[in-house]
Amino acid sequence: MQLLLRRARIAAFVLACVGMSAAIARAADAPVRIPLDAIGGSGETGVAILTAQGAKTVVELQMKGGSGDPQPAHFHNGTCEKYTPRPLYPLRSVVKGGSTTTLDVPIEKLIAGDLVINVHKSLDDIATVNSCAISKPR
Repeated sequence: MQLLLRRARIAAFVLACVGMSAAIARAADAPVRIPLDAIGGSGETGVAILTAQGAKTVVELQMKGGSGDPQPAHFHNGTCEKYTPRPLYPLRSVVKGGSTTTLDVPIEKLIAGDLVINVHKSLDDIATVNSCAISKPR
């Protein structure tokens, strides 16, 4: 009888561990939401939603307060105040508040905290940044 009880406890423990592993894996695959703040009084805010797809990452931008015209968006090295001018990972331009890009970059590299996501004012005024965020979970 004690042997049966011991085996039942072991089986329950193994099932609990498997269940926890599955829950952790689901949490690891959950999208990362990064709020984008308005810069320089632009009034444009939004969110970047990063979703891992194996070694790739889908980056969705949902913006509010922009002009509706195409707005270049990129990942840059640096901070919102001081970033390298050359984009590290270009994204599809934001049009009418939205953009979706699949990057051949693992999500861990994008959310390590040493990159920023910029949404520029327009193709004609790429020097002006309307929205920015450090690319890491908050």
